[in-house]
Amino acid sequence: MDWDSINRGATLSVPDRLSVDLERLILEGELAPGEKLPAERELAQHLGVSRVSIREALRELENRGLIDRKPGRGTIVLRPGERATIADDLLDTVAALRPEIHDIMELRAIVEPPIARLTASRATQRDLAQLRELVESMEKDVTKERYAELDRAFHQSIAQYTHNPLLALINEQIAQQIAPSRASRYQTKERREASSVAHRRIFEAIAEGDGDLAESEARAHVLDIAQQIALAGREKGAKQS
Repeated sequence: MDWDSINRGATLSVPDRLSVDLERLILEGELAPGEKLPAERELAQHLGVSRVSIREALRELENRGLIDRKPGRGTIVLRPGERATIADDLLDTVAALRPEIHDIMELRAIVEPPIARLTASRATQRDLAQLRELVESMEKDVTKERYAELDRAFHQSIAQYTHNPLLALINEQIAQQIAPSRASRYQTKERREASSVAHRRIFEAIAEGDGDLAESEARAHVLDIAQQIALAGREKGAKQS
């Protein structure tokens, strides 16, 4: 791992900048699931920062469910959504219902827009820096699989940045049900480009602290995706008939 790729900017505190950069490395696959991070002392010496800053940055990533820290084992990178949660029984119940894509999109339309509104009033500079990096990463030429991962991270980050742990937990759980709407068969180049534009608009509304606009943009985005998926389903049905 080239730890020199971490760039601590002046606009954020050292722990915040470190957590943003480490999260970027995880989301971009530079730090793979299951990989063990260097010890706090080693990271602090290599990056020229205090162990306190490293500890605070890692605590933020742990709260985000991106790493797992245990005494004697060290710090391990997790897959998105890998962290065990208290809602497993609820997830099992929902999974047994075998919800259709339109059910999932209806759920998104109800849950995500109000969350975006709330985040617009609560996001910190650290939060905005992370959202900006996610948006910029999605605007690059990435694979369908990477785009789906960044897409999930973007929407989960918005929920996380309400700073309401219950909303973040709920959104993390339903993300598993949302996953089919991000399946590769729906990830056309046109959809990814349209989604990137929509993500940019949502981010800018949140960054401006405009809750009305953030909610409106989030709702428009989900409804647009629902329409594209419905259209793809009709076209597939027509070909099979």
